[in-house]
Amino acid sequence: MSLDALRKLTDVGLFVADLERAIAFYGGTLGFELKRRDIGFAEFRTEGVGLALWEVEDVTQALELADTPRQGLAAMVAVRVETAEEVDALHDTLVAKGVTIVQAPMTHAWNARTTYFSDPDGNLWEIYAWVDAPRTI
Repeated sequence: MSLDALRKLTDVGLFVADLERAIAFYGGTLGFELKRRDIGFAEFRTEGVGLALWEVEDVTQALELADTPRQGLAAMVAVRVETAEEVDALHDTLVAKGVTIVQAPMTHAWNARTTYFSDPDGNLWEIYAWVDAPRTI
């Protein structure tokens, strides 16, 4: 069978320590609409790829995984907006909501304006806009 099916990405799952805290952050602070709730699991509606949250203790037990503590950055969720001004405006909105900002807006050598924030579990999010053609080497 071809691996082409893997390119049809449908969901991104983030592992969280405390599902209630994560639901409050994504649903309350960020305004995502809760689509489905289960034991140790929550799924939110998005305009693209689905966003799922799975409590670490639950996924470890459900999949019979050994306890695997998280170490450092494992993944990043990115959202592209149309303009650099939108990056700055979203940053200001997140700050006003008390979200943990990892990096204030800046323009990088690869021609993107970005800002980075994290959720209560340290999952990294990027908001970016191209300010010129993406750098290619």
